[in-house]
Amino acid sequence: MLEGLKVDADCGIEQEPIVFANLDRPVFVGDYCSFGDTTGTVESIGIRTTKFRAIVRTLITVPNAALADMQIINWAKCDEMLIESTIGLRYETDPDQLRHVLVKFREMLHAHPKIDGDTVRVRFCGYGLSSLDIGIRVYAMTRDWNEFHAIREDIFLRINDIVRESGSDFAFPSQTLYMARDENLDFERGERARSEVQAWRNSGKLPFPTLSADRINELRGTLDWPPRGSANLGAARQEDAEPLSADPESENEDDPKR
Repeated sequence: MLEGLKVDADCGIEQEPIVFANLDRPVFVGDYCSFGDTTGTVESIGIRTTKFRAIVRTLITVPNAALADMQIINWAKCDEMLIESTIGLRYETDPDQLRHVLVKFREMLHAHPKIDGDTVRVRFCGYGLSSLDIGIRVYAMTRDWNEFHAIREDIFLRINDIVRESGSDFAFPSQTLYMARDENLDFERGERARSEVQAWRNSGKLPFPTLSADRINELRGTLDWPPRGSANLGAARQEDAEPLSADPESENEDDPKR
C-alpha cells in the first residue's frame, strides 16, 4: 500500500487520496478478510474508500487512509484450513487405552481424503484438572468455509466413535470425592483396546511415536467422504459453496494484468 502526496493546503496543492498500489494490493473484490475487530467480504475498492460486507450483512466503509495502517488478514490467501482441538479423556483411561486412542486418531486422520496427511499432529499433551488431554492439529484441504465446517464436523464425529470404541469416555469437570450413578467405563471394549495395543507391541509394530510410512500410505484416502449415507454423496451442491475468494484463479501473483 502506498500513500498519496500530503502537502499543506497553504502550498496551493490539494491532498491526493490514499490508494492501494497495484504491486502490493492486500485485498481484491470478493476476498474474505479480517481487520481490527471486523470480518467481511470486500465489495468494492475505490479511490478513497473500500467497502466490506460484514457477516451480519451490514456494509462497512473504511477510508483507505485508515486501512493502510491496519493489519489485514486475507483469508482468501489460505491454501488449507486449520482444524485444532483438545480432546479430554477420563482419568480412568489406562495407558494402553490412551495409546489405542492416539493411534486410532492418527490412522483416521491419515485415512481421511480431505485431510493433508503431512500436517497430521496428534499428541497426548497434558494432564488437565479433570482430563487426560489429547491435542489435535491438522489442515483440511479446502478453501471453502461450508466444506471446512462439514469436514471438521466429520472429524469430530469420528473422534467420538473412536473414543467410545476404545472403552474410554470424554471427561467432565469433577472432584476426587464425589457420588454419582453414571455408567462405568466399558470393561469389554477396554479389554479389546488393551489387547490390540499388546498385539502391536508383541509384533514390533507399536505405532509410537508415529505411524510408519507404509501404514500412512496404506491409509491415505481410504475413509469415505462425504460420509457413507450422506445426501451429498456423488454430487456437491453448488449453492452450498462459500469460497474464500470470488475467483480463485485471480490469485496468481505473477499475472501481468494485475
